[in-house]
Amino acid sequence: MFVACAVLLLLSALLNVLLLLGSSKRQKGVVSDTLRITVVDTITYRLPIAVDSVVLRYETAILPQREDTPGQKRLTDSITVEVPITQKRYSDSTYTVWVSGYHPMLDSIRVYPRREIITVTNTIPRKTKRWGLGINVGYGFSPARGLQPYIGIGVQYNLLSF
Repeated sequence: MFVACAVLLLLSALLNVLLLLGSSKRQKGVVSDTLRITVVDTITYRLPIAVDSVVLRYETAILPQREDTPGQKRLTDSITVEVPITQKRYSDSTYTVWVSGYHPMLDSIRVYPRREIITVTNTIPRKTKRWGLGINVGYGFSPARGLQPYIGIGVQYNLLSF
């Protein structure tokens, strides 16, 4: 009887040591989850103000002459005019636009900037407590009385947690 109890006690101690060594070798790291969202915003600028204006060249154009006074005879039906070709630059922190022509004007512009939203979630798993203090029910061994039922408070190693 004593030998059987000693073997059971030795087996139990060996099992506890193996479980303790196995739980310390497990990798308990941080679990990361990365979420990427690409958003395209639409920004509309209405009637932007020109930053810079430069005359590139002059072009000669023949335009029809208007009759100021009804009934007055005109000598020519057209007139030669020099037309300035201008380049205007419109700019902001999100865009730059050049517009060229006779009296150029930018009515509106739409800009589609892309931005990326990156969300990184790091989850640290909770450590399960293996050792604890609890109520024990079972069989115990004492040298004076041998194997007998036992109810009491004791130190325990939790194999399963729920």
